[in-house]
Amino acid sequence: MKLGRHIPTGSKPVQALRQAREIGCDAVQIFVTNPRGWRAPDANPAAEASFRRAAEEFGQCPVVVHATYLINLAAPRADIFTNSVTLLRATLERAARFGAASVVFHIGSHVGAGEEAGIARLAEGIRDVLNDTPEQVRLLLENDVGGGGKLGYRFENLAAVLDRLPEYAERLGVCLDTAHLWGAGFDIGTPEGAAATLAAADSILGLKRVPVLHVNDTPKALGSHLDNHARLGEGVIPLAGLQAFLRAPTLAHTTALLETPLPEVQPGVTDWVKERAFMLHARSLAGLPMPTVGSEAS
Repeated sequence: MKLGRHIPTGSKPVQALRQAREIGCDAVQIFVTNPRGWRAPDANPAAEASFRRAAEEFGQCPVVVHATYLINLAAPRADIFTNSVTLLRATLERAARFGAASVVFHIGSHVGAGEEAGIARLAEGIRDVLNDTPEQVRLLLENDVGGGGKLGYRFENLAAVLDRLPEYAERLGVCLDTAHLWGAGFDIGTPEGAAATLAAADSILGLKRVPVLHVNDTPKALGSHLDNHARLGEGVIPLAGLQAFLRAPTLAHTTALLETPLPEVQPGVTDWVKERAFMLHARSLAGLPMPTVGSEAS
């Protein structure tokens, strides 16, 4: 298992990768578009090449990209569906230029149309997205908390989408988020509960199709259908369960990523010393040593 975190890149992506390595990441997740906007930035070949070199030199390959939160491929509204397809296609293309191996996206809500209609719409959208986009980038459906018509709160939802797209079996997979599992009602707070959840996921999805994990605690109750993240040990998911989850042999092949709040020295200024301590805690839970800081990239 590799373990890292979502890292803000801002206008200095190579510096962000260096900082991620210094706090103990051997994997990173980034945005390559505005996470709350519909327009993808123009290509920047020089910056993209620098990022690829730095990620390789710092041992943070493969990079994971998280798509914009606005995307909803299950939407019944034609304008939202079309904009979502266009933006997710652009995200895959940008991810390839950044050297990323996968793009994670929230699969969205059927907005009252019903699960069957939402799943059919989602599969249609994914087919449109994957047509003529870079084959080296895998598209990963993220599980969700449910509520509000959100799909992906049951493994069966995710499996139903994957089963509709056999021609893209090698390009599709799943990202499992621990906070989302908890919010959807999966009790991963004990070793037994974590094992039962992973056994169900393996039976229904196949854990070989789960290359990425989002590792988050949450302040919300089990089955709340609310999506809020907390640092490990600062929420309500017992650490015994999270430890068993992260150490499961069936997840040894995965890239695990924290999406937890970054501590601040003052508003807008990250406290990287504290974040290194949080990363050390996460790696200890997962039974992973801290990586050795490699060569500096320019």
